[in-house]
Amino acid sequence: MYLMATMQIFLFLAQEGADTKSSLSALILFPIMLIIMYFLVIQPQRKEEKNKKAMIQALQKGDTVVTSSGIHGKVVEFKDNNESVVLNIAKDTNVTFTTNSIIKKK
Repeated sequence: MYLMATMQIFLFLAQEGADTKSSLSALILFPIMLIIMYFLVIQPQRKEEKNKKAMIQALQKGDTVVTSSGIHGKVVEFKDNNESVVLNIAKDTNVTFTTNSIIKKK
């Protein structure tokens, strides 16, 4: 969304100024904006994904976790080659979730 708006601004600037100086400055600003977006959006998102994968791989039976739907539970077992996890959410109530739905370890 931001990328499209940025591109439209640069296209407008390129059309607005007929001289090559303003067109050149717009062409120089575009890569700079992409670099800024990379460091502000893409890199933090990758870091967060890496941390989440490490947290999920470190889960053990007995850990208390929170799912993306807000359900709190204790890990009872892992199924399907660690693709699913069974959580105890109340006395004698076990629910199976995908491991990707776990967002936080308490």
